[in-house]
Amino acid sequence: MKETLKLILRNKLMFITAIAVDIAFFIAYGFYTGPVSSKLISYAALITKELSIIMAKQPTGLLKHLWTPEIRPLTVNLALLIIIFFAITYLIYNIFQGTNWWVITEIAGKKNKYHKYLLGFAKINTIWMAGYVVYKIIDFITAVRYTLVQKIIENTPNTGAKIIFAAALLLGITAFFSYPTLKTGTLFKTPLKKSLPILITAAVFYIAIQILLPQINKINTQATMIIGTALLFIAINFIKIHTTKATENVHTRT
Repeated sequence: MKETLKLILRNKLMFITAIAVDIAFFIAYGFYTGPVSSKLISYAALITKELSIIMAKQPTGLLKHLWTPEIRPLTVNLALLIIIFFAITYLIYNIFQGTNWWVITEIAGKKNKYHKYLLGFAKINTIWMAGYVVYKIIDFITAVRYTLVQKIIENTPNTGAKIIFAAALLLGITAFFSYPTLKTGTLFKTPLKKSLPILITAAVFYIAIQILLPQINKINTQATMIIGTALLFIAINFIKIHTTKATENVHTRT
């Protein structure tokens, strides 16, 4: 922790740059994926509505029903929108987050050529993006199935969604740990005495921000957004630097 703070103080301009790139990523992501997301939601709602009618008569075979003549055009359009959505996400994520992580590794003392790091970042993200696509497809099918079941049996526990979320969280943490080294197995190579404190620190930062913001909101509503955004991105990039330092030698251990 102390070493991370020292690195930030020695590289203030680069740290501010990393935060600026992070913020730019979220702005660009919202701007370019927003219209596609709206259409995805609309098509998903239409498919759910049509499926509820069909499955009221034939309550089994959800995937089979997606390709019935009535729903097939909606399913095809949804699939095309999903492909477009993930293509945009992949491109924007690699450009902005690849740049952010390159700056982070520079702050941590690693000397990678920008273009080489970006290529490595894009390459490793083909794996994580594939995992994310699978997660979203399963999540969609589970959500539709749960919505339909709820219409038949109210208050049905959504256990599947919790399991899928836990798997997605593990995927996200594994991807996060891979970026400093650009190696997929970094999380599992990192000793628990190093990885666990990082995860605990991230959780503490998150909880602290959640507790602090409502108190600030009581004093000044406008300040809440500014302070909240600043604290969030400072915390995220602090954790990134801390993770980079913690994982720098894990693949050379014997």
